[in-house]
Amino acid sequence: MESMLVNHNFERAIRKMRRILPVLSFGLLIGTYIISALIMGIFHAENSPNLGFKVAAFLVPLAIQAGRGTLVFFFQLNPARIQTKFSFGVIAATTLLLLSLSEAYFVMQPYGVSWTISVSTLMLIGWVIEIMILRETMFATQMELYRNREEWQAMKDFYRARREFEQFMNGVPETTPTAVPESFEISTPSESSKPTNHVELPGK
Repeated sequence: MESMLVNHNFERAIRKMRRILPVLSFGLLIGTYIISALIMGIFHAENSPNLGFKVAAFLVPLAIQAGRGTLVFFFQLNPARIQTKFSFGVIAATTLLLLSLSEAYFVMQPYGVSWTISVSTLMLIGWVIEIMILRETMFATQMELYRNREEWQAMKDFYRARREFEQFMNGVPETTPTAVPESFEISTPSESSKPTNHVELPGK
C-alpha cells in the first residue's frame, strides 16, 4: 500500500532540481562574473578621456573576473590535490571580493547609495556561489577518490612518501666550504732561492 505520508511529486521535483542545480549554479556564477564586469565597465567608461580608455574599461574588469574564476577553481583540475577548509581558492575568492567591493564603493559613490548596495549585493551573491560550488566540488572529489580503493590507497601512499621525503630533506645538514686552518700559510720563495738571470762569463 502506498504511503500517504510521502509526497512523491515532491520527491520527483527534488530529483529534477538536483539534476538542474549543478548547471544552474555554474551558469549563475558565470553570469555574476560577466554582469559585474559589464557594470564596472559602464561606469568606468563614463569617465574615460578617449576611446582607448573606454575599451580598457570593459576589458580589464572582464579579465579580472576571468582570472578570479581561474584562481578559485584551478586546483580542482587535479583530484589528488586535497584542499582544506581555508584553501587557496577560498582565500583568493575572499581577497578578490574585498577588492571588488572597494572598487564598487569608490566607483558607485557619486551615483548614490542604492547603486552601491545593488552592485555590492551582486558581488556578495557571486562570492557565496563560488564558495558553495568550491566546497561541493571538494566533497565530490573526496567521495570519488574514496570509492576507488586503489586510487585512494595510492594517494595515501603518495602523501606519506612526500612527508617522509620532506622530513629527510629537513634533516640533511647543509654543506659548508672547508675552512682553511689558521696555521696554514702559503710560503713564498726566498730571495736566495729565486732564480737569477745573471750569467758569469769565462775568465772573470
